[in-house]
Amino acid sequence: MKIRQFNNLYQITFLPNIFPINCFVLEQKENLICIDMGTGKFVNEIKQMTDQTGKPLSKLILTHAHGDHVSGVPYFKEVFPDVPVGISRRDNYLLKKDFRLRAGEPEKPIKGGFPKSDILIDFTFEEGDKVDTLEVISSPGHTPGSVSFFEPEHQILIVGDAFQTKGGVAVSGVLKWLFPFPKAATWDKETAVKSAVKLLACNPKLLAVGHGNVLVNPEEQMRKAIKKAEAGVGK
Repeated sequence: MKIRQFNNLYQITFLPNIFPINCFVLEQKENLICIDMGTGKFVNEIKQMTDQTGKPLSKLILTHAHGDHVSGVPYFKEVFPDVPVGISRRDNYLLKKDFRLRAGEPEKPIKGGFPKSDILIDFTFEEGDKVDTLEVISSPGHTPGSVSFFEPEHQILIVGDAFQTKGGVAVSGVLKWLFPFPKAATWDKETAVKSAVKLLACNPKLLAVGHGNVLVNPEEQMRKAIKKAEAGVGK
């Protein structure tokens, strides 16, 4: 397990050199908020953070429904039974094993691995909502209901798999041979590119992704990744 700190954001990484899975903890004035829970192995680290900071954990929020972002939720709820867990309204259907496409969604198969055990969700959110200090931004493409979270004070953007940095900076759906898994699990590449453009408009100072290192001052790298992704749409 590897932990790095960027301002008030903590990145916790499981298997950093093999198959990095990130969990993030944002320290707020009065509490902590956790983003993504791909394995229960994150839980003890988070418990230590609550002890060290003296601040309670307010919520766990999930960027999307793939197993490597939600599979640790059952153990999390054992340790933090009173902490509510949230996911987008759209991806909550995926956790309920409902993979039907909705009106207006591209007719593409929903890909990726989903947990076999039940993942109980306490609340849902959508574009325009706020969860504590974080603004919810709809950023579909990897899954139909993928979201990102933006903390405006420090311009921190937490995007799940809308971008990856492991194997090279890329928009979801673009193949990076050194780490091909986000591409393989992406539902609709064209939608993912549109979401990437939308996220760039946030002008982030920190880009936090599901797989790979946090990027500081990431805008130029995001632009290059978007340009490459746009060139590959339809191919």
